[in-house]
Amino acid sequence: MTAVSLTASPAPRATFAWTDTPELSVVIVTYGTGHVLERTVTDLASALEGDDLDAEVIVVDNPHPIRGTWAGDRIALATDGVRLVRASENLGFGGGNDRGVSIARAPLVCLLNPDVFLRPGDLRRLVDAARRHDGDIVAPAMLWPDGTVQEFGFRLLADGSTRAVEQPTDDGYDYCSAACWLLPKALFDELDGFDEAYHPAYYEDVDFVLRARQRGRTIHLVHDVQVVHAAHSELSSGWTEAVPDVSRQRSVFVERWADLLAGRPTE
Repeated sequence: MTAVSLTASPAPRATFAWTDTPELSVVIVTYGTGHVLERTVTDLASALEGDDLDAEVIVVDNPHPIRGTWAGDRIALATDGVRLVRASENLGFGGGNDRGVSIARAPLVCLLNPDVFLRPGDLRRLVDAARRHDGDIVAPAMLWPDGTVQEFGFRLLADGSTRAVEQPTDDGYDYCSAACWLLPKALFDELDGFDEAYHPAYYEDVDFVLRARQRGRTIHLVHDVQVVHAAHSELSSGWTEAVPDVSRQRSVFVERWADLLAGRPTE
């Protein structure tokens, strides 16, 4: 079971105005997320205001075995106008996003990691790209906090492993990390969201893109939108801690997509 509430901090660091007809639903999934979360939501509030977007923000907080509901509590204290979903169990990255999207009210959904920092202009360009590529997924390039390139998408190799693409390219990538995606809610619903076989995290985004391609959809990298992703930083996210070894998820993926992987490069 999950409980849903609307945050109403008396001293919010980030305020999200309620709208009855949002054009964008932003879904953030947390699991033991640390202080970086406050920067994510304050940057998001600034980005939405600067881009003049009518949006709703949904945070799904998974309980952590050590840090408990710390992330959800911080959201409640630091924000006004967030739809906060407190999960009674760890739904995982995929399940958390599934839950958030299930209550989203906008036709477009942004899946945003709690350690991704947006600037004014980023979401507007991504929304415009999503409308140009009607029905598909769009994603930005990712930078490390020091400004170096993290990924311009990823290449998929024959053994199921992935390699980050480090230069802008139009067709040299197979998928982009779901740390920041924009896509139609209708597509997410059509594919029944992320597959629970990858619980709690990793490889569900690769699988989703491949399933989307089976339906005639694809993913587009928006080169001129480059966002900071503080992946693996202290207390940024609990997924690396929860899944120190992704071999099980990779095995599930390899078994499912064996025919496709047979034609992929080895390095």
